[in-house]
This record gives sequence, structure tokens and C-alpha cells, in this order.
Amino acid sequence: MKGRKSSCYLGIDIGGTNIRLGVVDDKGKILLKKRLPTLKEQGKKVVIVRFLKAIDSVIKNSKYTIKGIGIGCPGPLDSKKGIVLSPPNLPDWKNVPLREIVKRRFNLPVYLENDANCAGLGENWQGAGKGASSMVLLTLGTGIGSALILNKKLWKGKDGFASEFGHVSINPKGPKCKCGNRGCLELYASATAVARRMKQTLKKGIKSKVFKSTKEKITAAKIYQAAKMGDVISKRILDEAGFYLGVAIANIVNALNPEIVVLSGGMTKAGRLLFDKIKETVKARAFKEAIRGVKIVSGKLGEDAGIIGASWRVKNL
Repeated sequence: MKGRKSSCYLGIDIGGTNIRLGVVDDKGKILLKKRLPTLKEQGKKVVIVRFLKAIDSVIKNSKYTIKGIGIGCPGPLDSKKGIVLSPPNLPDWKNVPLREIVKRRFNLPVYLENDANCAGLGENWQGAGKGASSMVLLTLGTGIGSALILNKKLWKGKDGFASEFGHVSINPKGPKCKCGNRGCLELYASATAVARRMKQTLKKGIKSKVFKSTKEKITAAKIYQAAKMGDVISKRILDEAGFYLGVAIANIVNALNPEIVVLSGGMTKAGRLLFDKIKETVKARAFKEAIRGVKIVSGKLGEDAGIIGASWRVKNL
């Protein structure tokens, strides 16, 4: 159509709470964004219909020509076949052939990728890890997702399930994780874990200046704020999370020696209250030679990382 710009891609980030869509140009700039609630409780059929309508709306009402659609979705999934297998935060999405559904509707190239991998690709293309040949991304949110870039390529392993650092066990005798393992990192250092730790502390009768009862709504974000206000218990809980993240990152550094480790997601809003302990622990536990040139930084793209990375994925089919 006359007046439309070419070489633009639609990047989509499907989450348990929101679905985000963005038109991204060849240089990784977001030209248009749209967000809608996932409303997963309505069931996959209703969500997918609304999802397709949102894509249709963006394509029809945009002045840009869309050359392909990249979709980031929580795993596990089979990206080769374009099938969503069984994501915990989309419980009724079992073996959904999402790529084929979208491709059949819009007759465009479509790629389905793990959401954390999309965030990693986004940060490596246009964010904190821009230009790095080796990078590890950890997304610190409800759980802990991760992505691994080696030699400027996304490393997915033989069957596409590599770099699940959130499910590396840091305590073999720890609590059982939903994945079946024990003592997984995300049980100690995710936003969910931080909130749960505060509730456990209050149940023991330990006093906080800010939180008085387990009945009140306790979130990781509130704990960051409380720590900034000087609440000792909140600071201690963030220190614990930072310590466990530091242990995991030290192991990653010793094994992979990446150029940069990028931390993204809501937990990073804690800033130095989290990062200082992470860096202190990594410095104490990683090989000095391995850690010397490694940067540990916060992501730059925020919630746009997944959109940008998904568009990069389909752009580079």
C-alpha cells in the first residue's frame, strides 16, 4: 500500500497477565505498541481469539507493512514445530499449535520462541548486551527465566531446552520445585520467593517495621520500598535473594565465562539493594580470572525486550 514503510515486523510477548504487541523496524526501534490483558481464566480459546483480533487490528490500522510475526511465549514449547507445550502460567495451553494458527490466519512468516529467549535476544540486539558475542540473561520475576547467547547465537541445546538457570539446584535438600527438582534458584531469588520469605519470617514472630501480618498483601515491590525506608527485615530478605543469585551467577561465570550477565524483570527495581550483594557474592565465589572482565548489569529495555527480541527472531529466519 502506498505510504506504508517496509521491513517492519510484529513482535509479541505473551504473558500470564498481559499480551504485548509491537511493530519493530529493521533497526530494532518500536514504532507502535499495543497491550491487552491475557485474562487466562477465560480459557485458551477465548484468549487466542482475542489475541488474533489484536494482531489483525495492528496490521490493518498500522501504516507499516508487516513482513513477519515473532511470538514470545512462556515455555516449555517446541519452537521447531511452533507448539506451546504446557506453560505453568497458562495452565490449559496444552500442545497448542500457535505458530500454525497465526500463520494460517495472516499468511505471514511466524516464529514461536521461549519468552526469556526473546528477552535475551532483545537485550543482545538493542539493550544492555548490545554487540556482546556471549551473554547470559536472567529474568527475575514471578519465576526466573534465562537465555544464553554464545558466539552471537542463541544457544538452545539439542532439544531446545538449554539455559534453564532458574531450575539449577542451589540446595539439594531444599524445598521441592514445581519442576520436580529440589532447591531450584527461583525458589530462593524470584519475586515470588522474596514475598514468600517475608510471610515465613512474620509467621515466626519476627517483627518488621512495615509489615505486620501475613494477611496483608505482601509483594516483592513493597519489600524493595520497605528496604529503602530502612526496614531491616526487608533488607535481610533482599540480601538472601542477592546471595543466592550471586552463587548461581558465580557458577555460570565459572562454566561459561560470558562477556556480560544481564538481569531483567521486576526484581531489578530493587537496584543496589539487590545488585551489591550479587556482585559481592560473585566476586567471592567465581574464579578471579573468569570474573575479571565480566559485567553484571541491569537490562535496558524493560518490558520491551521481549517484543524487540521476538521481532529479531522472525526477521532472522
